[in-house]
Amino acid sequence: MSENKKKQGESPAPITLGLRLAGGGYLIWLAFQLVPELLISSGFRNLIQLVFMILFFLTGAIMVIWSLKRLLFKDPNQQDSRTEDEQEHIV
Repeated sequence: MSENKKKQGESPAPITLGLRLAGGGYLIWLAFQLVPELLISSGFRNLIQLVFMILFFLTGAIMVIWSLKRLLFKDPNQQDSRTEDEQEHIV
């Protein structure tokens, strides 16, 4: 049970954070690609594009900020991810 609690608090692997960072950047880029379409369209289509532009931007920004925070600022209380058995074999 305590192992599950430890795993929940651990930071994801750096490659996972990198992929989330790239995905968040892509969503932000998609949001900015919808801006010219907003100027052309009107009515209900304009509303739909505005909603998705805001959704893409907010989701992407949250992903980028969270990933950068996890990559740059590691928790000082977080111990090495190796188990005790692995540490015994190293020493």
